[in-house]
Amino acid sequence: MIRIENISKQLSHRILFIEASAALNRGEKIGLVGPNGAGKTSLFRMIIGHELPDEGQVSVDKGVSIGYFSQDVGEMSGRSAVAEVMDGAGPVSEVAAELRELEAAMVDPDRMDEMDAIIERYGEVQARYEELDGYALDGRAREVLAGLSFSEAMMDGDVGALSGGWKMRVALARMLAINPDVLLLDEPLSNLDASLRLEMRAELRRIHETFGTTIIFVSHDQWEAMTLASTIAVMDRGRLQQVGTPDEIYARPANRFVAEFIGNPRINMVSLAGGSARAGEGLAAHLAAR
Repeated sequence: MIRIENISKQLSHRILFIEASAALNRGEKIGLVGPNGAGKTSLFRMIIGHELPDEGQVSVDKGVSIGYFSQDVGEMSGRSAVAEVMDGAGPVSEVAAELRELEAAMVDPDRMDEMDAIIERYGEVQARYEELDGYALDGRAREVLAGLSFSEAMMDGDVGALSGGWKMRVALARMLAINPDVLLLDEPLSNLDASLRLEMRAELRRIHETFGTTIIFVSHDQWEAMTLASTIAVMDRGRLQQVGTPDEIYARPANRFVAEFIGNPRINMVSLAGGSARAGEGLAAHLAAR
């Protein structure tokens, strides 16, 4: 459903990708890990079309919808959490905003002379809202927010009064409400407290199991990536160093970088001279803790 074909990308003097290729299949849960600057976020931005590769191409199958979540949730204030979530649904959010304006105008005594026109316009906008399934979306927004522990009062109150952590939940709900085929999650849990992180991991598993949603996420928490993903992609210096299951990545690292990067405590490296190894050649060795 998503194909990355021989892409190369350079940012200033830093090379992010060198002829990298990969394919994402429906229903996968892929965790992207690697050091800062490895190109994980840039890969997401190329998938959603916000950036272009210098060479090669990133293609998405026709009809595939993508939801993108980043830590930068932007400014949120002046409207309810439900309205913020519905805003992620595109045109229906604009229609909903006009409906609210017309409803306010209908009870404004200073606009009584305009009432016939306001009522006529309200009927037109309401019909369009129903056509876009807006009332169902309102219910979906509330369902998703409730699943993220929002009370009714929090759903309908000014989102600007919420803490940063709760605003992150609103941003995540905004994406989940549209039921995308693919979720791109850029450090989705990094700013949440420990208990909420556990809840959100369970919620992401539920979404994947219930809807078969394909999930790709970036994480600097290796334990989180290894427990949540079915496939791990390790990135460094413009290349995909290894792609495999968590067990494969941990037990059979493809090269020295993967061996040293994955795991805590880090894998022990020993150099052997003689035997089948040349002098000075590094071999990865698991040493059991005693």
